[in-house]
Amino acid sequence: MTDPAIPRHVSERLEIAILTGETLQLNWVEPNSSQAWWGKVTPREVREADGCHWLDGECEGRTVQIRLDLIRNLPTPVK
Repeated sequence: MTDPAIPRHVSERLEIAILTGETLQLNWVEPNSSQAWWGKVTPREVREADGCHWLDGECEGRTVQIRLDLIRNLPTPVK
């Protein structure tokens, strides 16, 4: 995950979370509706689709797809 469009500290943080099964407290916005979300997300994969980078994961029992540029806070660990 070494794409110049993704800040290095974000890609490294997400890679660590994916490899360790860590849960992150994230705040993000839906791309179409601008609806804001806040939740505990367990990242599974970062992928590229439609010219954007997406984080696939699970948030409190539901599958989520979050566009990386719409995450409103830095990924931080949940203890």
